Amino acid sequence: MPFTMKKFVFWTGVYNAGLALFLLFPSLYRSVGLHICDPVWGWLIAGFLAFTSVVLILSSRDLPRRATFVYWESLLRYLAALVLVPAGLFGEVGLIAVPLGLGDLAIGLVYMFGLVKELGISHRTLLCDA
Repeated sequence: MPFTMKKFVFWTGVYNAGLALFLLFPSLYRSVGLHICDPVWGWLIAGFLAFTSVVLILSSRDLPRRATFVYWESLLRYLAALVLVPAGLFGEVGLIAVPLGLGDLAIGLVYMFGLVKELGISHRTLLCDA
């Protein structure tokens, strides 16, 4: 099965949905060493992840027309990595946040450069929806 951005975007949307579901249950995420100070923050993040999950899955259905949404998601992935890695290493979130953040960084890079390569359009076009 060849790698395509359409499949990658779809499966990362499913991954977001799984994370959203996981964050709804404090006892579950605490069991793997993730420490969120108050369950309401986990639920807020779960809502955000559920929304991005829907955006990614729907975008994968017509990637040439909806690639801008995925490109902007790459910027959110970079921000997540920027927050999660230091919080995991130096904060009280737990070391599990480090691989999660690095995974976000990797996914963001694949989105950003994979879309440009596969669709043959520029970063500027994707960023500005031109």
